[in-house]
Amino acid sequence: MVTFSAHRDHPLHATLRRLLEMRNSPMFAIDAVITNESYTFSRNKIFSTVQVIQNLISGTPEELVSIGGMSSINSGLQQALAELTTFLSDENPVHLDNAASVIDNNVLQGMWAFTPSAQPVMPEALPALLQAQHKFSMDSVRQVADASDSLSAHLVELDEEGQILRAKLNDITDNASRERAEASAAVAKLEQSFTQAESSRQQSFEESLRIGAGRVEELLEAIKGNTDALLLELEEKRNQAARIVQVVGNIGATGNYKRIADSESKQANLFRWITLGIFGTGVFIAVATFIKFWGEPLNSETILAIFIRLLYAIVITTPAWYSARESARHRSNADRARLTELELASIGPFIELLPEDRKIEIRAGLTSQYFGKSLDPHVVNNPIDAVALASALKGVTDDILKAVKPS
Repeated sequence: MVTFSAHRDHPLHATLRRLLEMRNSPMFAIDAVITNESYTFSRNKIFSTVQVIQNLISGTPEELVSIGGMSSINSGLQQALAELTTFLSDENPVHLDNAASVIDNNVLQGMWAFTPSAQPVMPEALPALLQAQHKFSMDSVRQVADASDSLSAHLVELDEEGQILRAKLNDITDNASRERAEASAAVAKLEQSFTQAESSRQQSFEESLRIGAGRVEELLEAIKGNTDALLLELEEKRNQAARIVQVVGNIGATGNYKRIADSESKQANLFRWITLGIFGTGVFIAVATFIKFWGEPLNSETILAIFIRLLYAIVITTPAWYSARESARHRSNADRARLTELELASIGPFIELLPEDRKIEIRAGLTSQYFGKSLDPHVVNNPIDAVALASALKGVTDDILKAVKPS
């Protein structure tokens, strides 16, 4: 509903106040604006339009103003206000053209919101417009004058600095001439000293060369003798190193077989305890069955219960055959690894005192024995003969059926 308060509290009033306050900023009179006709025109158009709208709001009765038109004008002025705010922050006058374009496209088209036409209020807006233009002009003149005074002062400073630099250049030229003469005298004196020193150095060098040649011959003879002794010692060290490497290799191989033997022994012990546990469970079930039915008369029910319990005992003890076989296999692997460890550990001391060719022959024979051997295939055998078990179960079943069958 349109009321007087809607007109008085409309946000267009605040927008106009911000724009009119912004008009007093000296940024709108900088050189980039006043020296460009397009930017100057855009600036004047913006603030002239704002002033006219302010006068129209003030001079038009509230009943003759369209609230919708005011909202349309406020929307356009908000866009222009955003462009001017950006101009004050980055000093890019292109924002003035953008704001003027917004005034043309969005603001002036909403001037129908004021009745009567804007023409009668133009004489009232003219003094304010002229005052704003006068202020812009004065600011521009002031900035030009300030720039002229600054430029004049800068030119005076440059002239004084030029005089100082000219005097320094003259001093540098005089100093350079004097230092050039001094340098020439110093170079001549240096050449004389160098000639004398070079002659003395040449004599000393020739004498040192003669003495050094004699010492080098003595040193070569001494090195030759020391080299022969060193070669003999190196040969001995090489033989010792070969023996050490052989021992180290034997230790590494025997240590590996020892680890294998220990691991296989642990596995054999594990499967042995598993076997004992399973057998113990089956025996316990059989003994419990025997104790439970001891002294009870045999009939169809007791015979069937005894048969089922014994069948459970047989089924439970069946995995014990597999665990027992695995325990035996791991035990055999452990014994084989320990035997290999013992043989490898004793082969070195055994052949140590033999001739070198005999040692090589023995090692070649051991190579074919310990390396390149194929693994024994792992065959899984059924611990229980299925045919025999089926036959036995059939016989027991027939006996049970005969026993429980009424005569």
